Amino acid sequence: MIANSRLLLSLACFLLLVSCDQRHFEPVTQRIIVLGFDGMDPGLAQRWMDDGSLPNFRKLAEQGSFQPLATSNPPQSPVAWSSFATGTKPGEHGVYDFLRRNPDTYGPEFSISEIQPPQHVLKLFGMALPLDSGSIENRRRGEAFWTRIENDGGATTTLRVPVTYPPDPVQRMMSGMGVPDLLGTQGTYTLFTTRPLLADSTSSNTRAVRVRPDRSGRIEAVLEGPMHPLDQDPLPLTVPLAIEQSGVGVKVQLDGIEVDLAEGEWSDWVPLSFKYLKFAGIPGMVRLHLVSGYPRIRLYVSPIHIDPRKPVVPLSSPPDYSARLAAEIGLYHTIGMPEETWSLNEGHIDDAAFLDMVRTTLKEREAMFYNALDKQDSHVVTGVFVQTDRVSHMFFRGLDDQHPLHAETNQQSRKAIHWIYREADRILGETMQRMMPGDQLLVISDHGFAPFRWAVHLNRWLLENGYLVLKEGKNRSAGGFADVDWKRTKAYALGLNGLYINRRGREAQGWVGNQKAAEFKLSLRNELGGWDHQETGLPVVRQVFDGDDIYPGNANGDAPDLVVGYEPGFRASWQTTLGSVPGLLTEPNKRKWSGDHCIAPEAVPGVLFTSFKLDQAMPAISDIAGFLKQHWNDAVHEQ
Repeated sequence: MIANSRLLLSLACFLLLVSCDQRHFEPVTQRIIVLGFDGMDPGLAQRWMDDGSLPNFRKLAEQGSFQPLATSNPPQSPVAWSSFATGTKPGEHGVYDFLRRNPDTYGPEFSISEIQPPQHVLKLFGMALPLDSGSIENRRRGEAFWTRIENDGGATTTLRVPVTYPPDPVQRMMSGMGVPDLLGTQGTYTLFTTRPLLADSTSSNTRAVRVRPDRSGRIEAVLEGPMHPLDQDPLPLTVPLAIEQSGVGVKVQLDGIEVDLAEGEWSDWVPLSFKYLKFAGIPGMVRLHLVSGYPRIRLYVSPIHIDPRKPVVPLSSPPDYSARLAAEIGLYHTIGMPEETWSLNEGHIDDAAFLDMVRTTLKEREAMFYNALDKQDSHVVTGVFVQTDRVSHMFFRGLDDQHPLHAETNQQSRKAIHWIYREADRILGETMQRMMPGDQLLVISDHGFAPFRWAVHLNRWLLENGYLVLKEGKNRSAGGFADVDWKRTKAYALGLNGLYINRRGREAQGWVGNQKAAEFKLSLRNELGGWDHQETGLPVVRQVFDGDDIYPGNANGDAPDLVVGYEPGFRASWQTTLGSVPGLLTEPNKRKWSGDHCIAPEAVPGVLFTSFKLDQAMPAISDIAGFLKQHWNDAVHEQ
């Protein structure tokens, strides 16, 4: 975790030393604009173009082209957007899942970026002073098209594309998926509540703080922030928080700032400073949401975002771009995955609050994108809107009448996906209005969507079929493979689609040799392919892919041995992703995260729209980068 290491302060100091990029780019007369809508599904797009709901998409399709766009394998956002950026398949760019397994511990790690802490630390008087800055590395391999175009003399703007953290040194970039919160996580929120939460209603993304009013009704607490960056045995830094009743709502005092909130209301940004020395603090910012008022207080505090005006780790290229953008459009969410889906999944906020959050992030993303378009100084402008994906994940229960939660989903929530597609259509229309006469437009998505009705506990299947073994006397295991007997385990599952052989010389306690590994992979592919769901009789798995076949090159060296392509309706359980072995093979998905795409790739293609007639085939998302680079080369030669 970034903020739990002394890297935080080192990078803050480093950024102060980095000079701002003062390059000046002349206005351009022709641009390629790439507008991304994460998770837009071709079937839903066609359905709503046909009924007139998406007039701008329909106009674009008639003017140019519209087609399904093959996604990556597996069809996960970090994998597909890495293929988009580099024009390569996962075996070359090295991103295979949201998570990767550490072969030394068998535990999950984030796949997008990697932290290298300072190499040298001076310990003095109870303090630990970093002597070098350490580094943050993007684990995506290969050259992104925006880097190639800039190396060839062009100018690019790239906004919030996933897997762009840390930012590349280009004319203008705002990093997307991968940017952490101030705790170094991908989004940890805090819920202050007067009532205890059930043990199964919190996750690693949730900090639940039970509070009690004093006799006057006042609540006093603290919000924990990052660890002290200099102490040898650091504790979390804190800022004071107080809550009092105010009319029908509450008055919150947070780090000296007062905020009045009515029930169901969101606050504006509240800037914070986590002091670690008398005159030094780590800046951050949060938004507050009052879930319920007195007497049963539930106050939601968003993940602590890095303040773009004073970023302690690099958010943008050049480094001062994040601050300049904040001055032009106002404060904005900086975390890479800003829509806090887990808070809705856990019932800590409701559907209406989540959709309000989406409206805010959508407005911020629009302002960034239009700001870049209006500058007219980039040959290629790329911006990705993730809200289509987030709403589809959380509200597919409204479209899917077979989902366990469909009957209890209200009308507003049933229309949420249709609403976000209409919002995408509105953004497309505004983009077309801002295009110059010579501009060309591509609209893409990284994958489509399918229902998620059944959670599949793949490690349970491996246990019941003799590939995974638990310690004596155990029938299930908690996360991180806590009770797995590695000396007898042949295979294990981790992440959303990955399955690994416990190989000798690779895993810490591996014992399966290469010949046996090949046999086990063949057996697993055959047996998983014949798995029929006991409750419905439907096949659970459509296809199992051999990692050696689909990932030649195996960049980063940590590709899964097998990739499981589930049938629509089924998906790996959350327990599977983190290495748990529950007691059931499958169970109904009763969470609001009700739509997904981490299944067989051919079942969830993305979309491609163009404002021009295509004169070359672009069947897959990995073909886009090559088109953009070739288009740039052709334009240079024409000049």
